[in-house]
Amino acid sequence: MTDPLSTCGGDPMPRSHGSSIKRKLTFLIMLTSGASLVAACVTFMIYEAVTYPKNLVAQLSTLADITAGNCAPFISLDQAKGEFGAESVLANLKAERQIESACIYRGATVWAIYPTNRVVSFPAQPANPEHRFDSGHLYLFRNILDPDRKNLGLIHIQASLSEMYDRQWRYAGIAFGVLLISGIVAFVLASWLRRPIIEPILGLTDVARKVTEQENFSVRAVKRSSDEIGVLIDAFNGMLNQIQHRDEELLKARDAAEKANRAKSDFLSFMSHELRTPLTSIIGFSEFLLTDMEKTKTPEEWVDDVSRIHGSGKHLLELINDILDISKIEAGKMEMHAEEFEVGRVVREVESALQSLVRARGNLLQVVCPKETGMMKTDLIRVRQCLLNLLSNANKFTEKGTVTLSAQRRSKDGDDWIVFEVQDTGIGIPPEQIGKLFRAFMQADQSTARKHGGTGLGLALTKHLCQMLGGDVTVASEPGKGSTFTIELPARLARVQDTAPSISPVPRAAPQKVKARILVIDDDPEVHRLLARTIGQEGYELVFAASGPEGLQKAKELHPDIITLDVLMPGMDGWTVLSVLKEEPELREVPVIMLTVRPDQDFGFAMGVADYIQKPIEKARLLSALKKFQRPRSGRGILIVEDDADMRGLLRRMLEQEAWTVVEAENGQQALASLGQGVPSLIILDLLMPVMDGFRLIDQLQQHEEWRQIPVIVVSAKEITQVDLERLDGHVATILQKGSFSKDRLLTEVRDVVVRFLTKPNGTGT
Repeated sequence: MTDPLSTCGGDPMPRSHGSSIKRKLTFLIMLTSGASLVAACVTFMIYEAVTYPKNLVAQLSTLADITAGNCAPFISLDQAKGEFGAESVLANLKAERQIESACIYRGATVWAIYPTNRVVSFPAQPANPEHRFDSGHLYLFRNILDPDRKNLGLIHIQASLSEMYDRQWRYAGIAFGVLLISGIVAFVLASWLRRPIIEPILGLTDVARKVTEQENFSVRAVKRSSDEIGVLIDAFNGMLNQIQHRDEELLKARDAAEKANRAKSDFLSFMSHELRTPLTSIIGFSEFLLTDMEKTKTPEEWVDDVSRIHGSGKHLLELINDILDISKIEAGKMEMHAEEFEVGRVVREVESALQSLVRARGNLLQVVCPKETGMMKTDLIRVRQCLLNLLSNANKFTEKGTVTLSAQRRSKDGDDWIVFEVQDTGIGIPPEQIGKLFRAFMQADQSTARKHGGTGLGLALTKHLCQMLGGDVTVASEPGKGSTFTIELPARLARVQDTAPSISPVPRAAPQKVKARILVIDDDPEVHRLLARTIGQEGYELVFAASGPEGLQKAKELHPDIITLDVLMPGMDGWTVLSVLKEEPELREVPVIMLTVRPDQDFGFAMGVADYIQKPIEKARLLSALKKFQRPRSGRGILIVEDDADMRGLLRRMLEQEAWTVVEAENGQQALASLGQGVPSLIILDLLMPVMDGFRLIDQLQQHEEWRQIPVIVVSAKEITQVDLERLDGHVATILQKGSFSKDRLLTEVRDVVVRFLTKPNGTGT
């Protein structure tokens, strides 16, 4: 933007904005003094040019009158020439150097002249006496009168103005010399006078530069006077004092916030352990009770009570997990892991997962996802979590209505975005309450919360996750007509880790061969023939089913040891078959291995599958999966190291139902004593225990050659950090989070670890 002063003549130094203040001050002093001198000289020269002609006219007029009076007698006597004539009187004018010539007009002719020794051209006689300036000369005319005031003639004097011009040039030279000398004197004086002004300002500038470059607010400018500059330095130092004080307060506040954040993290880690441990026992034992009650004639109200205990425990565990997720996000510890997947697959998965809840409320779930929606590369688990949160929320506030989930691909700023919309026909949200929706522990209306339940964490967590995925979630609603939640996410998530950190496995031991009855549920006959040729010769008994209903029927009739299941089948797909299997008490513990072309591993494990193998099937991979899910022979010892008695009892019951021999220890010290009496096939270990925790026990195991080979499964409520992973790396077979695994998952991991690590054929460890 142009400086208005520079374009309007208001800036005396239009080219000096980048100059130092010393140069500016010197320039100003010299400019002021020079301008004053120039103005004085110009004024004097103008005055001289105006007054000199006037004075010359007055002077020559007087001289003409005197000369005319002296010539009057000679005119009366008509004596023009000679020693006693008029010309002798005119000859006296030579005393005035500026007079060049003179003459006396008598009648219409020139009567007498000066000088007489050269030819001079005289102007014509004017009608009246006058004077005029022309071509550097003054022409003066005066009447000649006798004593009686009778006009005898006219005297003319011609004078040169060269003396005036010479004087002006002399004055100009004098003015130039004065200006030069004055400029030198002004420069010297400016250099001397600027020190009291410039040096404090330069000192202030140096201090400001140090503060900017070093961010050191403890430096101060030196005050050398009490004038305006001293006041400026005081104000600057006062500003530094305030900034330094605020900076120190900010540092203290930051340290306090960091301490509080660490304390919060420690508290959450501690509470995670303290809450998840009893919740795992509540969920596990209530699940055992439900299983036992289904086998016996237990009053229905008892089954209902235990079911409520089991459901409440799972709900409380989900709440704890949501709180920990929000805490991770606020602490910047939540990580996103990108993978490529089909949007339509995610939509179908959440539709299948929510169908039972939607039917329970009498609602209808509609799904709209065109094929052209295509693929996404982002965190699949977090996208599914956001959709499940919104759908659960919509279903909760809708009764005997419709919940619609739609997905479509849109272009935004040149990039592809995926837009999910969850629309319901429920109670809606008042406009004044919408602003509270995405705050943690906040709900739109407390009366609604009391009626429909909920903690207000789901929407807050969804908001955070969507923003971490590079998008956002918005809501539009009208009371009584329902709500529409819209998630907008970029189709590709930038700057994320592609894989989650994992623990390096301990070297595997050679697996042992076992026989089992395997039910293969797949609609493709080629798969039947392939599996018959691939694993039929390995001692396995294979039973085939070409559809989901046929597979369920044969599973109920034969009670196979293992089931392999395809996802894409006509009529009833694999996820539906899996849901039915998990609802059957006699079949829920049968390991299910998914054999499919679809890359849905995460969702499969979340649904409870034992293993997930993607087609085309590798023989070695399939045989390894089959071997690790064989029921182990009895007598194999497992050492449970856990300080919580309820948790130990739950783990013991799970394992003893599978014919495992179990030994218990309350802490690492007791575990070492037990190891001295015999080496188990496997150790199930908690990390947080009194006397000796799990980390120290693992360190002790690594110091003994025989104990070093014992596989370890960590089952802990501790929130596992990256530091923990690095410390456990290479020494732990797998990690299970308390409250997040089922009985099937635990037994699957135990079988897997035993198959991989057990080398003694008798299975007794030592």
